[in-house]
Amino acid sequence: MNIILICITVVSVFLTTKVFYAQRCEKAQACITDLTAEDCGVGLYTLTRNSHIFNCCPGCTLNAPEEEEEEEEDEDDVYLDHECIPPANCLPDGSFSPVQCKGDSFTGRCFCADKKGRRIFGQMWRREASEMSCACSRARRNLEEEGNVVTFHCTSTGDYEPLQCNQGMCWCTEPKTGQPTVTPVPEKDMTMLPCYSSSSVGEQYLRRCESIAFALSTIQKEQTEHGTHFYGNPTTFCDYDGSYGSYQIQNGIAYCTGRDGKILGSWQAIVNEMNNMNCNCARDSALHFPERGMTVAEVCQPNGNYRPDQFGNGRLYCVDSDGYSLERKDWPEVCVQASNGAA
Repeated sequence: MNIILICITVVSVFLTTKVFYAQRCEKAQACITDLTAEDCGVGLYTLTRNSHIFNCCPGCTLNAPEEEEEEEEDEDDVYLDHECIPPANCLPDGSFSPVQCKGDSFTGRCFCADKKGRRIFGQMWRREASEMSCACSRARRNLEEEGNVVTFHCTSTGDYEPLQCNQGMCWCTEPKTGQPTVTPVPEKDMTMLPCYSSSSVGEQYLRRCESIAFALSTIQKEQTEHGTHFYGNPTTFCDYDGSYGSYQIQNGIAYCTGRDGKILGSWQAIVNEMNNMNCNCARDSALHFPERGMTVAEVCQPNGNYRPDQFGNGRLYCVDSDGYSLERKDWPEVCVQASNGAA
């Protein structure tokens, strides 16, 4: 009886941990490797080799009454191995690590993520991402969530650019950590810094998109102070490297755009029907994959997002918001319905 209680406690602790980390990264746990069939008792529980901790660890599973007889007749079914799906990369405190990777070594990529695992600015092809840190992207997102206005510039991989300016001061920084390597100077003196480059920085630190965004926010502030609201103002979103964000809003329409702010293809949506618009598929199709001489096999939605349900090689499959295949157990309802319809 004590053994059964211990086994139940192990399962209970796992389930409690899973609920606790529902909004966090599920931490890897040590497997109990010395369980035997006798440890799970007789009748109620059965030792299943790969049943807990993402199907990577053995555990005692409760028998369904109608299945007890079949399990007794075919003992080998109890020990069938299931696919082991390890957790995402996690930090010791249960938050997601800054770099999250998906896909294989050829088309796979690594993306920067915030502490809740949500994708933020910064990516790299998986086979080239060994030095990727996402330190700049993670730091900037954390500061923004605290309500700070930040002008750090990050590279396309989420690391720090050599020259950084914020709140009127500029300094040189170490790309992987963001630590200053020289004494900060006023922004007007940034040309004196050893990391300053006229070809990459120019005469002012803020780039075109950032300058426009700052000007628009100033106009909006002025209008608000005078009690006026002009809803036709364009809305400019910038990425962490100072380039234009994945979409821009003009006259109530959101358009997928490139890094230069130019509209990509016909991907667009009415603002009140954006539906978590991210333009990931549009940018992959028009920018990221062509830059590598590749094409995107998946179909985009009209708003530039990846369509969840896809069809290829004679089969239906489902992809996430970054275009990578999902395990069937993780399919959203739209994919399940499409599968049922196809059947």
